[in-house]
Amino acid sequence: MVVCGLCAFSAQAQMEQSLPSLKADYLGCLNDWTPNDVEIKGSAQGFAVYKQYGFLFRDKGQCNIVDLKKKKLVKAFFLNDNTSHCNNANFGLEKYNAQSEFPLLYISECGMPGRCFVTDLKLDGTNKIVQRIIYDRSRQKYTYMDWCLDRENGYIYAMGGPRHPKNKTGFEKQLLKFRLPKLTDSDANGEVHLTDADILDSIDFSEIRITQGSKIQGRYAYLPEGYPPYDRKLNVLDLEKKKMVLTVNVNYLINEPEGVDIQGDWLYVAFHHQGQPRKSQFYRFKLK
Repeated sequence: MVVCGLCAFSAQAQMEQSLPSLKADYLGCLNDWTPNDVEIKGSAQGFAVYKQYGFLFRDKGQCNIVDLKKKKLVKAFFLNDNTSHCNNANFGLEKYNAQSEFPLLYISECGMPGRCFVTDLKLDGTNKIVQRIIYDRSRQKYTYMDWCLDRENGYIYAMGGPRHPKNKTGFEKQLLKFRLPKLTDSDANGEVHLTDADILDSIDFSEIRITQGSKIQGRYAYLPEGYPPYDRKLNVLDLEKKKMVLTVNVNYLINEPEGVDIQGDWLYVAFHHQGQPRKSQFYRFKLK
């Protein structure tokens, strides 16, 4: 019995030690990286990282590419055919063609009908939507929907719920797992329509009041939440246990945590400064 107890304690300790530390490291402010004659428009939203480059998307479709090593703006431009909220952005694995500089970007519309705009994008700002992913849901209570990728394992998740709901236990949200469509799965209109029959798994949770961006890697979903005057937090959802296993309060960073991505041992987070788009800030949080 003592041996079994020690084994259980050891397993629990290993699980706890494997949780990310989320110790913050400040990278800089967009205002300091941007020439004075460049106009930055819209609130900061989705954020994706590829090697040294960060791609910060804004409400109504502006994209700011930054070099996170040189700490400078590379390009500010608007997306073609996408004036959505751009609430989340993740890189996939597939490239559009041999001339593509980056894997495809999956950009969330957020507001209904909650489409995912699969986008081919280059450093010079050239971009085009090459696929639209739509969940034809029976869950009519959804008033918003974001998309996030488990790119390593080939899955895409839809996260949705009522805008600011409250039931008896908290704030209803759902995370729905689908196989990540390929470009060749598109119909004649360049669309992929997912249905309830395509759902591989689902998780209900109610701890998060106001969802922001999202990123999945391994068994964890990294979910920032909140904006002033509400609490701002970084949450870690265990996809296997189907429950929150870590919540870190980031109110001390003042601003609103938005898009997230993972590069190496770091979780990168873009923060929105209310009313001052140029003052978006970049942090990274230690995962190990």
